[in-house]
Amino acid sequence: MTSAICVAFTAGAAFKFRQLEDVLSEHLKDNDGEILPDLLMADYCRLVERVPDDEWVRSFLAYLEDNFLGQSESLTELISVSFIEHLLPNESLSGSVVKLLGERMLEEHQRIFRH
Repeated sequence: MTSAICVAFTAGAAFKFRQLEDVLSEHLKDNDGEILPDLLMADYCRLVERVPDDEWVRSFLAYLEDNFLGQSESLTELISVSFIEHLLPNESLSGSVVKLLGERMLEEHQRIFRH
């Protein structure tokens, strides 16, 4: 079952970070108007990997960091499984994003990939 907080969080991110709006629109079109948080978060990750030097990316990653290991276990899991786990350690696109992760998300990345 999809968590309402995860739906709200992923949709809300596109309103907070306008650079994500096209990704959200495409996601809605592809999924008959439904928000699938895990897929949408992975789409956000792919966008961030393509434009890691864009000014908004640091703010977006800080936003994820602020909500990681917070009060919502489902939100923590969403960020871990659908964003952090997509940052593969041996991929050139991921490396520049990993360097920008906050402390808790970086620890999770290291735990997942056992660096």
